[in-house]
Amino acid sequence: MDTSTVVWIVIAVVVIALLVVIAMMANKKKQERNRAQAAELRDKAADQATELQRKEAMAKETEAKAAAARAEADRKAAEAERLEAEAHDRVNTAAQHREEHQDHLRKADALDPDAKHPAPTTAPDGSHTGTTEGHTEGTHGTHAAEQTHQTQRIETNEPSGGSHRA
Repeated sequence: MDTSTVVWIVIAVVVIALLVVIAMMANKKKQERNRAQAAELRDKAADQATELQRKEAMAKETEAKAAAARAEADRKAAEAERLEAEAHDRVNTAAQHREEHQDHLRKADALDPDAKHPAPTTAPDGSHTGTTEGHTEGTHGTHAAEQTHQTQRIETNEPSGGSHRA
């Protein structure tokens, strides 16, 4: 082989070696860039994990508040049902007492020889229907006392300065 061939072979080997070295250096730089990008992504993921944990905690807190509100609503609904039942019982009891009251008045009028007409009945709101004009002083006094009591109740329920009285 002549020297020019050897020189060309050496030059080719050197060029190939340089290309390999340059490729290896480029590969190392690429790996370093990838490592840096991976580190950035891991940092972002860590930040996101913290934010994600915070959001999950807020979601759990909101769920707990919703469950508490649901429980409170259920408790209030049960209380409302209980109060409705109690009100119904009281209305029934009041109706029974009103009927007993009317029975007593009817019996009193039936026994009273001076009563000229049946006793007035009491409506659910406590007002009387009918009149007391035909009663004698004894039965009229009882009814008058009831009416006076009723008038006093109306007067105390009116706002002060009212211009009309029952």
